[in-house]
Amino acid sequence: MSAIATAARLPILMYHSLDTSGSVVSVAPDTFAAQMRWLAEAGIRGMTLRAAVEHRERHGAWPPGAAAITFDDGYANVMAHALPVLARHGFTATVFLVSHHLGGANDWAPPPPRLPSAPIMSVAQARELIAAGMEVGAHTRTHADLRRLAGDDLEAEVAGCKADLEAAVGAHVDSFAYPFGFRSAVAVAAARRTFRSACTTVLRRAGNEPVHELPRVDMYYVRTLVTLEGLVRGRLDGYLTARRWARALRAAAGIGCG
Repeated sequence: MSAIATAARLPILMYHSLDTSGSVVSVAPDTFAAQMRWLAEAGIRGMTLRAAVEHRERHGAWPPGAAAITFDDGYANVMAHALPVLARHGFTATVFLVSHHLGGANDWAPPPPRLPSAPIMSVAQARELIAAGMEVGAHTRTHADLRRLAGDDLEAEVAGCKADLEAAVGAHVDSFAYPFGFRSAVAVAAARRTFRSACTTVLRRAGNEPVHELPRVDMYYVRTLVTLEGLVRGRLDGYLTARRWARALRAAAGIGCG
């Protein structure tokens, strides 16, 4: 889909693990619950990425009064700490899964400092997510750095993950997230051929970006309710810009999250 001309912006929230380790990919369960409660009380609808993209396709703008909620990697703790909270508020979310690690652990690379080895949800749990109204998205087969791949290897990670997940959960997989947020022109082209939309880890609210390079807000940086309100109301954009530059420098050094 081509870029659209609209001033409306959508916060796409990016979570990973819900735990108390304090790692850069962790948000405490109590913090997550408080954030979801604030969104509900503020009249903000929590929805899947698929639903937000469908609205943009139909209406030429993001849904008003909404936030898309996403989780990368598919940590099993999402089942215990996110699913009941989302259900309580009538929210839905998208969980991006690493298909060759379903039922395994986050051992595609050494975990970030403080985060121990942690279980990844099983196929049965992924099906439970779908039954609860959530969306399952793809996050490659092995959490690969797609900048380093091309040809059949790239297709295996991107299209192969979609095929794996659709066979496992019995549902269409329309959304994709680039591992670590890393992508190349050929990786974006592969995502465009295979998925309806794809997410980066570029740190800003979504506006008129191409639908296969959507930015998200890493919730490690937005843990207080004051900053969450600033994000939703558009008052956090300057802070996100500063963080985005810092993350760009880290990415240039080969350090990423996602």
